Amino acid sequence: MNNNLDIKAISEQLAKDVTDRVANFIEIQTKAEAQKASGRQKTFKAHGKTYTYARYSNTGQLARNLKIDKKGKYKVVHDGRRSDYSDGTYHGMYFLVEKRGESAIKKILKDAKSYTESTKL
Repeated sequence: MNNNLDIKAISEQLAKDVTDRVANFIEIQTKAEAQKASGRQKTFKAHGKTYTYARYSNTGQLARNLKIDKKGKYKVVHDGRRSDYSDGTYHGMYFLVEKRGESAIKKILKDAKSYTESTKL
């Protein structure tokens, strides 16, 4: 009877499980932040006044288009492609250039680190 453990296979499975859980965590948190952003109008300041973009209104499509893709042995959360959005709608790049969007992503990544450290497998 062979009692040898396949340490390499166990560590690969553990890494896969952690990667899957963290990717799902990031996807869920990013969708929640994108949904919050869908209620905000895109604004800009010029000549001392604040204006809103009528063309780039927040429609909530970003939250629906967030997906996890497999890239080899890694997983990537992305916001879809330009063709996934209706003409003139709120695309992920507008969410990410806002201060609130940028700080939300930083917080999600910080929380993902804590989530990873506290994950029990």
